[in-house]
Amino acid sequence: MRNLGIRNLCIPLLTLIPSLGIGQAAVLVKNIHPSGGSYPEELTDMNNMLYFRANDLTHGVELWRSDGTNEGTQLVLDINPGGGSGPELLTSVNGLLYFRANDGVHGEELWVSDGTAEGTNLVLDINPSGSSAPSFLTEMNGVLFFAANDGEHGVELWRSDGTSAGTQMVLDIQAPGTSEPMFLINYDDALYFSALDSVNGRELWTSDGTQAGTQILLDMNPQGSSDPKNFEVSNGILFFQAREAPGSGIELWSSNGTSDGTALVKDINQNGNSAPEELTDVGGILFFRATDGESGVELWKSDGTSNGTVMVKDINASVGSNPQELADFDGTLFFSATDGLVGHELWRSDGTESGTVLVKDINPMGSSNSTPQFLTVYDNALYFRSTDGVNGMELWVSDGSEAGTYLAADINPVGSGDPQFLTVSENILFFQGNNGSSGHELWKLDMTNAVNDLAFEDQFAVYPNPVSDIVNIRPTNDLGDRVHDVSIFDQVGRIILAYRTPLHKETISLDVKDLSEGLYFIILLDRRGRSNIKKFLKL
Repeated sequence: MRNLGIRNLCIPLLTLIPSLGIGQAAVLVKNIHPSGGSYPEELTDMNNMLYFRANDLTHGVELWRSDGTNEGTQLVLDINPGGGSGPELLTSVNGLLYFRANDGVHGEELWVSDGTAEGTNLVLDINPSGSSAPSFLTEMNGVLFFAANDGEHGVELWRSDGTSAGTQMVLDIQAPGTSEPMFLINYDDALYFSALDSVNGRELWTSDGTQAGTQILLDMNPQGSSDPKNFEVSNGILFFQAREAPGSGIELWSSNGTSDGTALVKDINQNGNSAPEELTDVGGILFFRATDGESGVELWKSDGTSNGTVMVKDINASVGSNPQELADFDGTLFFSATDGLVGHELWRSDGTESGTVLVKDINPMGSSNSTPQFLTVYDNALYFRSTDGVNGMELWVSDGSEAGTYLAADINPVGSGDPQFLTVSENILFFQGNNGSSGHELWKLDMTNAVNDLAFEDQFAVYPNPVSDIVNIRPTNDLGDRVHDVSIFDQVGRIILAYRTPLHKETISLDVKDLSEGLYFIILLDRRGRSNIKKFLKL
């Protein structure tokens, strides 16, 4: 191996630093709470602007907005001066942001914002003597529907167009008492939800937004309550879980919006509850997790018929693979599961047994879990948080293949970056993260600074790590035959060493004994200008 010298490569390689993503693919948007972390949550896109709740220590937990820049990340309004209004349930409807907040005077009520301080207002003090505590905020035909308590009728169904005059109770379903509408969903231009009345118990209701058009759809359990929940629309059908009789199991049901078209899909567990959960539509196929009482909790699918409702694959025989985090990526289902040989890892399924496979054992340490969470599609790739057992919980990315699944950003090199609440707004992936020094703050993935070309194999071993004298790079898939330059940078992006690699070099060895202690980045550059990064700790 030939040392090219720092002077020869310093300038051209430094110009490549932004595209290589050295600590820049994931960027701290703003240190909102410099002394502890603002904990941004409820990240919500509206009109290509990100809205969220955060605490800057001065104002308490309030409503914030961000365009992805430091300057463009700011408090919308100090709704409750000195105390924090605690905005929750941020919901975008027809170009307006609705949420629940407490201004310290009116209790927890419905608020609306157009993104400006002047346009952020209390919609209506629904419960003048306390808090109406609006919940289950849901859009239908450009109107907000929600459950609220006005202090007289109990928790009932309400609607709002964002004005005081246009905010009203739809129907007092349970009079006297409270119907507590829950799990509101927009299906076929009508609202469906679970509600309680004194005659039928908790059953499936529907509403067109008017008093006359709000009614029970079907009393599925005449002897009690069917408790419908976990609603999902797939292939034009409304699916949910419910119980048809006292003592019967919780099973998969479906509805076409009529009482005659509402029925049990299949009694999956005839001796108990199949408990279908995480109902997820992927290309017109409903996927969900359930148990038949023999195979444990496994991945199932349904087309709305009994014969078409089957277990996709018994991933972990008899015990159950416990699939979680079901998500659609480019017409394929991705999820977290364990086959008993490895821990909870990233899987994918096309709906067939043979097409349901482990994507990658991200944490290969025996049966340890990588625990993929917050699966989010962005820029034609699937992003999620996971741990490989070395880097802690960090941001990962996958194109659906093993080789194309790798660490996207090591936010906290000495711990866990803890990325959460991944949300796309204005073509930017936002999330809450912690770099170990700023606390939990708002971060973004800047694709203009990300590592280029997923096709360039990123898997290569760097050892020993930590290292005191010689660090070795062992490429895979004949990568050494394609690598042109190998460089070492420090944490601030300064080039420390640069080497030109000879052809057909299976193992590349770098002498780093003269480097100061600390964290460094090794960058491989191939002959097409594509790059890859690995880090090592110098002792």
